[in-house]
Amino acid sequence: MKAWFRVGLISALTVFVSTLAFSRVTVSNTGNWPDSWPEELERYRTQARTFGVGHGIQETVYEIHFHKRGEFEQAWPHILKLKSKGAPLILQKSPSTYNVSGSTAETGVRILCPSGGVLGLPDGTRLEAGPPWPESVRSPSGEIPEYVVPKEGNWVPFDGKELTTGIFLHRARIDIVLITDGKVVDLNRIPLPPDSPIIDRRFVK
Repeated sequence: MKAWFRVGLISALTVFVSTLAFSRVTVSNTGNWPDSWPEELERYRTQARTFGVGHGIQETVYEIHFHKRGEFEQAWPHILKLKSKGAPLILQKSPSTYNVSGSTAETGVRILCPSGGVLGLPDGTRLEAGPPWPESVRSPSGEIPEYVVPKEGNWVPFDGKELTTGIFLHRARIDIVLITDGKVVDLNRIPLPPDSPIIDRRFVK
């Protein structure tokens, strides 16, 4: 499938789910990320928000807001450790609104993660929507896809085709969105991962 068609399909799905009632998005005014995350990020829980998305795209979104440049630059290397192998770094201009969760952030980072929930299939199979992911979703180089769907009792990569009724997209990899303002988050002052694709959406209207 051509990349432009897949991007268009994901965008259309995102717009669709953003019109659903946001009662299916839970909000917590703290960072409820796992204790396994780098210890250096513990201090930022109180300036973060957590969004549990439970509509057509299922994922957990963490937004960490920074108001001081030095504070952000100290945290940045530890935030980068969270990104999945091969996942892109996404650049967005402040303020940034994420259609999937309906949240807006002025500056800082948005970390898109698996939901961590459990999917029950009609045959009684239970699939955990989080790591460790089975080999059936991995590419030959070991990378994890952005989204997975259930098929024949296991997770498989989403192929970009139209979804069957009742089947949701489940986020598999961890993507990082960097929300830049040129002051607190200044791209000229921080290292960007040399081995990761960069998706620049700062000038997309």
